[in-house]
Parts: sequence; structure tokens; C-alpha cells
Amino acid sequence: MIKASNLTKIYNGNTIIDCFDFVIPNNKKIALVGANGCGKSTLFKLIANIEEPTSGTIVIENEKIGYIPQEFDFKKDMLVGEYLYSLIENEWEFFKIEKLLNNLKFSNYDEYQQINNLSEGQKMKLRMIEELLKNPTALFIDEPTNHLDIEGIMWFEKYIKSLNITVVMISHDREFLNNTVDEIWEIDNSKLLKFIGNYDNYKAEKLKLINKWNEEYTRFLKRKAQLETLLENVHKIQGGGKRGRAVKAAKKRIDREITRDEKQEYVEQKINTVNFNTDVHSGKLIVKIESGAKKYDQKPVFEDLNLEIRGKERVWIYGQNGKGKSTLVKIINTAFNKEGNNNEYINLNTEETPLELTKGTITVGPNLKVGYFAQKHDFLNYGNRLDKEFASITGIQEIGRIYGVMQKFMFSKEDVIYKRVKDLSPGQRARFIFALFSVHDFDVLILDEPTNHLDIATKEVIEESLSNYKGTLILVSHDRYFVEKIEVTNTFNL
Repeated sequence: MIKASNLTKIYNGNTIIDCFDFVIPNNKKIALVGANGCGKSTLFKLIANIEEPTSGTIVIENEKIGYIPQEFDFKKDMLVGEYLYSLIENEWEFFKIEKLLNNLKFSNYDEYQQINNLSEGQKMKLRMIEELLKNPTALFIDEPTNHLDIEGIMWFEKYIKSLNITVVMISHDREFLNNTVDEIWEIDNSKLLKFIGNYDNYKAEKLKLINKWNEEYTRFLKRKAQLETLLENVHKIQGGGKRGRAVKAAKKRIDREITRDEKQEYVEQKINTVNFNTDVHSGKLIVKIESGAKKYDQKPVFEDLNLEIRGKERVWIYGQNGKGKSTLVKIINTAFNKEGNNNEYINLNTEETPLELTKGTITVGPNLKVGYFAQKHDFLNYGNRLDKEFASITGIQEIGRIYGVMQKFMFSKEDVIYKRVKDLSPGQRARFIFALFSVHDFDVLILDEPTNHLDIATKEVIEESLSNYKGTLILVSHDRYFVEKIEVTNTFNL
């Protein structure tokens, strides 16, 4: 049994988790959702005893907890085989690992490969092996699908459903949630809400709940106005004693019906729509690759690749991990940035190493405004305050304008002034990147896994923004729901 009573967590005076009460049922598959920074990962850390609550209790009886975090921290230069053998006491126990490797579709690993060179999806499987070897009765996984390809996600859906244990996952992958969970729990305004069913059920029930809250708030405002009018009227009563008693009675009613039972208007937390303007015409050549090939250390990533993209096309590049999707968009990105193309090039990740084809030709159109959203955000200075980092990257120095942009992406003035990049959750960092992008217009957008770490409400706004975007979109994404919503015109399978 996992039971919480009055569970509260406060960081620097901010209440993140406010008096949560819950019992996690046995053998259920539960998703935990909510806005970036609302406390989802914090709740997992409290349950896993990594952090201590400010107040309240968590009781864990007859349960063994497994916990897989969102970001992995393996020892530098550690080899895959070295790591796997470190998980067991005796070599003869390796059969347990082999069984898990087969179950996780990872039996073809190279034991002499450095873990740092694995894909994030492969790293996640290694962490799963570590936790599953402990034979947990309850497994808590933070954002499991972020670094899996579509085939991997579909496999993972089946694998999660096959586990005869309790699984609680933080996830913003709506298609994945539709296919895996029995319940969805949401942290909303520091409160815990619970919904039975998958994502579509949750969406419908949450809308009903919001409508109910809005109706209650409307009735509250109407009743408040009536009682305030009553108080004004009793002040007009002639006769001191009679007027005094009436005023006292009216104030009691206001205290009982309004002050003690005050209703708040429900305001959904989400960013504003982002508008990217463009004047590129549909016939203009954007990029053309002929007989393209790329090798790393003489190992082919892709060969004989042919691709042509023209103005206003919306191209989705998909395929298995390791097939070269990110490599391809990096090569396209490098070509746009070459001198002589007269492109207005906006690459936030200025420290990323340029990549070129090993063989073949690539041609890009000139006089284009190009934006590149890299999958990794290593270019950020994690020690900078948000206002300083925003100014250093965009060149915008006016603090009022910085506030204006950042507030559209759900950052308060206090966040902008006092928070540093290192204080942001992965989802908040992704929102910060979109804030940096929003001050520019683009004829071409190259987006490599743009929705990783984003909460559902933010994804929906980005979907709307990209659906209305009239320029050329080159997209790498494993989010099936997202791809369907933005209505791509072409697909390219690597």
C-alpha cells in the first residue's frame, strides 16, 4: 500500500504540493499529468524517498518501489557491459539480465560501447533493467517515451500493459496515455485531481469539471453582489438600533456565504499562441539532397538519400532511433548556415558542431529566414538568470520587452529576475527555448523533437501555432498525436 496524508512540499516559500491525500491501488496503470513545473517529478521523488515532505506523511507498506528519473546520470566513460555486471553480485546471475534484455528488445547491445554514446532510449532501457532487477511491486517512471522512436513507443505500450505490478508514469504523450493507463491524475494549481480512464476520457471529464467550476463561480459572483446590495440597503434603514441589528445580520451572512466559501475563477495555465510570419512562395526550392550519404567512423548512418522540399511544404521525418533523423536535419541546418546563401539564419545552438554529407550533394534556397530547434539545449548557460540569458541570446536588452515575451510563456516577473536556467525543469527549459524563438519570423522552421518535455497544454498551443504557420516545416517527431494535429503534407521515412 502507498498512502499519502496531507502531503505538502514547499520550495523557497512556494507551495508546490498542497495537502495531497491519495492511495495508489495495486496493479493499476496510472498517468500523472500537469503543467511543467507543477510538482510531478517532486511527487515521485517524495514517494521514492529522495526528497522529504515539508509536512504530511507517506506510508509505504509491503511495497518495493522502483524509480526511473527523467534525466540519466551514468558515470562518465562507463561501458555497457561494465554497468550491467555492476548490477549483480555473482556472474551466474547474469541470466536475469539476459532475460530482461530480451524482454526490452535490447539483446544486441555492444558490451564495450560507452553508455554516453547510447541513445537516450537505450539509456532508459538500462535504467529499467536496474530497477526491474529489484523486483519492484510499484514502478514510477518519469517521461518514459521522450527518447523512444515510434516503434519503440508501440513496443513499450505493450510491455507496460504486460507488467503485473503497479506502474505510475509522468507522460505528456497523449496517444501513449490512450493506449496504456487506467487512471489519470493531474496536479492543477497545487491540488491533485483524479480521473478514471484514458486520456480521451480525462479530457472530456476535465472539461465538464471546468464548466462546473465556472458555473459555481458565476453563481458565487451573483450571490456576492446580492448580499453586498443587501448590506448597502440595510445601512439606509431608519432607527439606530434596528439598523445596527440589520447590518450585523447582513455581515454575518456575507461572512458565512461569501468569505468562508469564497470561489476562485478557474484560469487554465497555458502559453499564448506563437505567430511566425513568412512570405515564402510555394514553388521556391528550400532544400534538395541528391545521392546523399553520411558515415561516422566509417559506419554508415544513411546512404543513397534523395530528398526535395519546396516552399510551404510540411515534411515529417520519421524512423527508428539511430537511423540518422537528427543527423539529417543537422546537415540541412549546416547547409543553410554556409556563407554565400544570403540566408538570415537563426540558430540558437551556436556551439553545435556543423555536419556535412560524406557523399552526395545538398542545395538550399537563398534569401530565407531559417530557424533551427535542436533536440538538445546544451547551448544554454545554466548559471545565468533568465533575463540575462534571454538578453544574451536574442540581443533584446529592454527589460520591459523581455518581461512581455516571457509572460506569454508562463514565466512570472519573479521567475525572470530571480530564477536561473539551472532552476528550470526540462519542460520549462523547452518553454524558454520557444520564448527565444518567438521574437523572430521564419520562412523555414527545422524542428528536432520540439515537444519533448512539454506539458499537454503547451503542446496544444504549439500545435495551433504550427497549424497556422504558412512557411516550410521540417519536423522530426515521435509524437503521433502531435504530428496528426499539425497536418503534415509529406512524410520521409529513414
